[in-house]
Amino acid sequence: MSAGVEPLRHLGRLRLVSVGLNAVIGGGIFVLPAEVTRLAGPASLAAYLVAGCVVVGLGLTLGRLAAQFDSSGGPYAYVQSAFGSFAGFQVGWLFCLARLTALANLLNGAALYLAALVPALAGSWARSALIVGSAAVIVLINAAGIRQTSGAANTFAILKVAPLLVVGAAGLFLMQPERLAPEAVAPDAFLRSVLLLLFAFTGFETLTVPAEEALRPRSDLPIALLLTIGSVCGIYVLVHAAALGGLPSLASEKAPLASLSGALFGESGRIGMTLVAAVSMVGCSLLSLFGATRLLYAMSAAGEIPSFLGALDPKRRTPVVASLLTGGLGAVLAILGGYAFLAAVSSGLRLLMYVACCLACLGRAASDPGRGRAVPMLALGSILILLTALERREVVFGMIGIGAGLGLYLAARHGRRGSMTRREAV
Repeated sequence: MSAGVEPLRHLGRLRLVSVGLNAVIGGGIFVLPAEVTRLAGPASLAAYLVAGCVVVGLGLTLGRLAAQFDSSGGPYAYVQSAFGSFAGFQVGWLFCLARLTALANLLNGAALYLAALVPALAGSWARSALIVGSAAVIVLINAAGIRQTSGAANTFAILKVAPLLVVGAAGLFLMQPERLAPEAVAPDAFLRSVLLLLFAFTGFETLTVPAEEALRPRSDLPIALLLTIGSVCGIYVLVHAAALGGLPSLASEKAPLASLSGALFGESGRIGMTLVAAVSMVGCSLLSLFGATRLLYAMSAAGEIPSFLGALDPKRRTPVVASLLTGGLGAVLAILGGYAFLAAVSSGLRLLMYVACCLACLGRAASDPGRGRAVPMLALGSILILLTALERREVVFGMIGIGAGLGLYLAARHGRRGSMTRREAV
């Protein structure tokens, strides 16, 4: 890392909310309404409500922790303070893996939506070119600087939120209430649907990571978290209710919101929503890249991974190498992986990270009797239940990623010992 180079403080409360909205609203709401309806039928609306309750509890837990820290790192910093450097590293690496798989999934989803509009883009070479091109754009923006990333986040937030509100509100006029009537659903299918929805609902933790780029991190981050989560829950429930009540074949739709928009506004509406979805997913992938690279910076600054992985460019004051590596790996995973698989892996990794954050919050509550413990305990219990919905191959893939992180940690530790030995010899 370049000596003396520090992040630029630029993010106020509203900019943090725009970062949060972009980090959360991406591919999930555009693709998952069909998948969760296939799993849970009309009960999918209840799955949204359950997922919303879980993330509210997680947001309150992270907000308590964020109010006590000025340093960058988010969950990484919180767990490191509570349980030491190795536990902090594990959580930091889980965060990076979750953002990497989310980045890949979002690039995948953007290509999926565009292929639904232009079937010729569904071919392997055309799809790969779309993914690589989108990855190159977000890498360039992220490497350019925090002002450029923040400005792009604001633009993407407006471009995605406004159309979702319009389509969700207008879609209520197509709704047939009998399609919302609850039906019996297998518990494992319902649990799996909630797990997949957490991919759509989470990502808000990203806005806690760049605390050193926030103007007033201790006061602004907790409020920005709750504003982000509340806005997302309202938008998602509105949009899914409209799609569930308005589309008779929602479970089989490849681009459900484009189909809903087409039913409302004709072919121009379908085309417009397809483009909005693609832009939304690319915007969200930018924030996934942003969060992962800023955490790689924090871990390299602590000497927990090889320093070049998170080094700041002296001119741009951004982790350029981390941007290139993360963006490249994300593109490869997007080309090779399937949407539901990557969504489940990303959700599972985030849930493990949230477990550690809940334990850190409970640890602080134990040392301060004035702090309540009910919220983090309820959040922790919900997470442990949801983890049982992961499939074996998803667990194996996640473990491979965790093992790679452990290798980097040991390499950095070996490098530090080697440097100390050379200094002592001199």
